Amino acid sequence: MSMFPMLSDLNVKWVREHVYWQWMETSPGVYNDFHPALRQQLAYYKANDIGLVALLTLSKSTTKMTTPAHVALHADPDAFGRFAAHVAHLLDEEGVRYVLEIGNEPHNSSLLGALGGQWNGKAPSPWLDHYVRMVNAAVREVKAYDPRIKLLAGDDMWVIDYWLLEAGLDPRLDGLTVHPYTPGVPEIAAVAHDTDWVRPFVAVDPDRSLGSAFARLQAAAQKKRGRQVEIWITEMGWPSMDGDKAIPGGVPERTVAAYLPRSYILAAEAGVKALLWFSSQDRSDGPLGLTRNDASHRLAYEAFKTMTSELGPLGFVKRLYGGKGKAAVVQAFLFSDGQADVVVAWNATNAAGESLIVPQGALRELVVRDLLGVERRLAPAGGRFLVPLGLEPVYVRMPSSARSDGIGAATKPPRAAPS
Repeated sequence: MSMFPMLSDLNVKWVREHVYWQWMETSPGVYNDFHPALRQQLAYYKANDIGLVALLTLSKSTTKMTTPAHVALHADPDAFGRFAAHVAHLLDEEGVRYVLEIGNEPHNSSLLGALGGQWNGKAPSPWLDHYVRMVNAAVREVKAYDPRIKLLAGDDMWVIDYWLLEAGLDPRLDGLTVHPYTPGVPEIAAVAHDTDWVRPFVAVDPDRSLGSAFARLQAAAQKKRGRQVEIWITEMGWPSMDGDKAIPGGVPERTVAAYLPRSYILAAEAGVKALLWFSSQDRSDGPLGLTRNDASHRLAYEAFKTMTSELGPLGFVKRLYGGKGKAAVVQAFLFSDGQADVVVAWNATNAAGESLIVPQGALRELVVRDLLGVERRLAPAGGRFLVPLGLEPVYVRMPSSARSDGIGAATKPPRAAPS
């Protein structure tokens, strides 16, 4: 309940919540209702048009599964399918907008240890085959109840989704999930086109662009299934360094804040259905939250709020400028609702002297808001506006009648060395 004000303040459109099998089916075939606290959350989501990614856990056991016999008892595919259909029925009764996600990072579940196989899903991997049977049972049972309900399956790593497609996912599955964590900038994927443990697949172009990873996965799904699937990012984020405290993989707090809108905009360009930031609060996962455990806001919180305030109901239109992946420097993207345009731009390398060029046209001034929503008004010079760019996105709002096709970039020449 403590998250309700935050969801409203940030204008959140999707949240992700666990639905625990072991709590819902405490004896075979006997199902419980949702806990009152969860029902209260669902009522809030419904009232505020917030969609729910209902994350179904993969085991009825309250302890780790360690043998095939444990899996047969606690993760039977047919029983899981019935559980998934029961959850769908309860969610329909609550009237909330939702999709069902089948398990979280199954290669990190106890299926791998209990059944064996490769950690990356490469065949033969009994754990992956069992997960596919669970997915297909859920699709069968839920689609029999209501074929309109969407179901998602996948893992955190690109390569596992490819092996899932090879293993025979039910073609009625609606979407694939990925968690494209990367140690560096969001424009560049964590894997390369020739990463050995991804073979025989090629998950990304030689430029390692995030967009190419989505395009290649979509193409693989199209080839296997004869139709496109939705792709959902159900986790993405970076651990934040608070002050000077060093943590493994930690990124300066302001850099994490800059990566947040860049990630969402790159996902929009790639046609990703939704991106769910990980996470809302630190809790046990370390400093990944928009808020700390004392509920104080990180800069990423303010960056999220600025992004939704500036882009709100606007739709992604196109990339206006810039290379992709390893070639990314100045990046500029257009969003519009037909009445107003917003250009979002940044400099992926933070190279000095880069600016966005905006033709003046009929504009007397240009309104620019920074990462945290601070507004500046720029005057034209020589028939154009120059907007300085760094790692942090800026939002340039213009009427739709203004010309965005003349937007480009300029590099300020370096100062001559003193003689």
